[in-house]
Amino acid sequence: MNFQALKKVSELDVFSLLVFKIIYETGFANCAAKELAVSAPKISRCLTSLRVIFNDELFFRRQQGLKPTPLADRLYQPVCQLCDMVGQIERVAEDKSSHQQTSILHVAVSPSIITSVAIALSQCPRDTIGKVKLHSWQSDTEELIYNGELDFGIGFDTQDAHGLEVHTIGRVTSLCLVGKQQHSVWDNADEITLEDVIQHSIVYLKCRGFNNRIDPLELYCQTHGLPLEDIECVKKLEDWYWHILTLDSLALTICNEGSFASQIPQLRVERLAASEFARLNSVMPMPDYCLIERAEHYRRYSADVKQMIINITRSIIM
Repeated sequence: MNFQALKKVSELDVFSLLVFKIIYETGFANCAAKELAVSAPKISRCLTSLRVIFNDELFFRRQQGLKPTPLADRLYQPVCQLCDMVGQIERVAEDKSSHQQTSILHVAVSPSIITSVAIALSQCPRDTIGKVKLHSWQSDTEELIYNGELDFGIGFDTQDAHGLEVHTIGRVTSLCLVGKQQHSVWDNADEITLEDVIQHSIVYLKCRGFNNRIDPLELYCQTHGLPLEDIECVKKLEDWYWHILTLDSLALTICNEGSFASQIPQLRVERLAASEFARLNSVMPMPDYCLIERAEHYRRYSADVKQMIINITRSIIM
């Protein structure tokens, strides 16, 4: 091997070779971006780098896509062999790592159901589901999933999941009202209406992808011209609890989460009448909860574990 050829090979990186391989096989740069879960500009930079290293255009743009040059045709088989070798090395390294330590699954969950999910997971056999660390959904969660820092998330279908796969789990069909045991709203406990609720201080938990701009109760009042003088948004679950306990606020939540609030002696939880839920739902429909994840070949978890968490979530919200 002469010096110039050796220099070219030394400048190559595995990721760029994968980009070359996918573009050669599909004829499209956007297919490489989707399969490798990276942005289109990054694919373009890799292709530019390869063209400089080999001093060849490699692919010509045609109406049907990118057509390989004669040099690209000759490079394809060696590149495939090299990518296969790297894949084997990666699998050996992963097998060794999995034998040395138990992997922790990192899952982002909407704060509206994170307590329910945590308790349900704690009841699953450890040898079946392994260790799971939950993270409350934040503004950068989609990016963290995209980059592989989180394995997947349980959020809403309205969130920006560009480049990620979204699987619908289910939709909330009822809500509960939470307040202090001695709160005056319970005087009409048999027939509490939305009009009764808005006479008092309201607190709601901000959930990105759902009520981060406006809460359904607030929108209902605006739509029907009803006064709502005291409503506050909180970002943390603990803030939601102390607001109810110390400021005599009322809150609406899914019934499974409400069942945990009812275990606090100072709090009372009652299911909102179906007719009142329907009134809220008419102005701002409950969004679908979804499982949001990367492409299949990037996942560190089995289909069985994924389905188990989907089943847990579905049992919580339905």
